[in-house]
Amino acid sequence: MPISLPELNDPKALTPENVDAAIRGKTPGFYVLGVMGENKLMTVTYVGRSDDDLASKLKRHAANYPAFAFGTAETAVLVYQGECRLYHALKPSKHVMHPIRRGGAERACPVCRQ
Repeated sequence: MPISLPELNDPKALTPENVDAAIRGKTPGFYVLGVMGENKLMTVTYVGRSDDDLASKLKRHAANYPAFAFGTAETAVLVYQGECRLYHALKPSKHVMHPIRRGGAERACPVCRQ
């Protein structure tokens, strides 16, 4: 069965300035990191999330990854589910462990139920 992917914005170069321009204030979200190819196609090597401050988390990655794309969600549960969907669908090479769940059963992975 195909995995439904959460919506992400268009990929951009990962710089603190681009993060600040794209994300206003503290918000939960999920993201992909990697290398930008031709036609703005991105090779994803890492998937992650922040349950409360997406911009701050992305800025910590700026020295190690050249490009990013992200999506936001209203709750930490939805952010975790988005990260899980991206992880299972994209199988990023630098993110070999399943996303860590925090909390109860409502946070079970929507793909593998882990």
